[in-house]
Amino acid sequence: ILLWKTLEENPLFLDFILTRCDVCELLVPICYLMYTSRQDASKIGLVHLCTFILLKLSGERSFGVSLNRPFRTKLPCDLPLFSGSHADLVSITLHKMIVNGSYRLVPLYSCFLTVVCNISPYWRSMSLVSSVKLVNLFELFSSPKFLYSGEKAYKHLALLLEIFNNIIQYQYNGNQHLVYAIVRRKDVFGRLACLTLPKAVQQCSKAFPAHLQPEYDADAAEQVAALSIQDVDESGNPIQSADSREDKSSKRADNPAKSWDSNEETGVSVGSSVGGVKERFTPSESWLAELRSSLPLETVNRLLQHLVPVVDDMCERQNGVVDETEILEVFKDITMVGLLPVPHAIVIRKYQPNQYTSIWFTAFMWGVVFLRCQHPPIFDLECIQLFQVS
Repeated sequence: ILLWKTLEENPLFLDFILTRCDVCELLVPICYLMYTSRQDASKIGLVHLCTFILLKLSGERSFGVSLNRPFRTKLPCDLPLFSGSHADLVSITLHKMIVNGSYRLVPLYSCFLTVVCNISPYWRSMSLVSSVKLVNLFELFSSPKFLYSGEKAYKHLALLLEIFNNIIQYQYNGNQHLVYAIVRRKDVFGRLACLTLPKAVQQCSKAFPAHLQPEYDADAAEQVAALSIQDVDESGNPIQSADSREDKSSKRADNPAKSWDSNEETGVSVGSSVGGVKERFTPSESWLAELRSSLPLETVNRLLQHLVPVVDDMCERQNGVVDETEILEVFKDITMVGLLPVPHAIVIRKYQPNQYTSIWFTAFMWGVVFLRCQHPPIFDLECIQLFQVS
């Protein structure tokens, strides 16, 4: 709590941590706390706080660069074994929060992906474990049960695609593991690129029959305005959002790297409270058009168009028996200069304080104070109201 409050109130302290301290020494315990608290309902507030800290730090370029230091610490938890950097630690931890965390962490999914997206342009060498897990996340969020769980459920796919694009465009050399993972899952990207309305309606009906409600609700009201995030370029200059939704859709088509405005980044303002009755989502032409304009698939498609024939040719020449190491060596020697689209501008999403986070933090802090001051009991229990039951 003290660390978060100091970071939020004192910009000089943030600069001190990034320039004069070993930020990786701060990162490791944060990731450990998040990893071990992911299914503990009593520590959801702690996970939120750690997420805010990572989001705050990831908005700084020097933080992303620092994470390239090798990670060799052995943590007392069931963290998957990997050989990589502290950026891999962040990615693997946040992946676990999504696939094996409490349902109450759903509102933080966009924040988790935003942290990885912020550091991705500076990620020099992604480990095999991180590569596979990020592509697995893309497959998970593109599955019908996630994609059709709400009108804006594709926002997670757009963030993941931006992560892939940042690494392919700016850190291609040294990231052959990610490239190979994308090539191996080419069908997942192909199905999304070729999605039609009849197919979408059919998949939605099959995933959510009339008597079932989505288990994962991307448009739940509890996700609305959890945070405020501002898009800026590498120099820290704000990127202006369009005045209307239609303008934003057309700009996304022209510049796929541009993401949502600050309110859309963290949650979707649709509908009703969790557990309430809400209108079932059904794909439409306008939804499909917005999905296509919002997902920056061009860079990945160009990559696949060039590399898939190379892998197929290797398999054909060796009768289908090709070692993974051979393919990675071939990818190292291949240059994508002139084959990929013009590199997009790097977009960093910075945390912006707002009334929602202020109210949440105040309630969380006083809750901690109250629970830790029972002996001696300095508070009158009959006069304390920590929350309201509606």
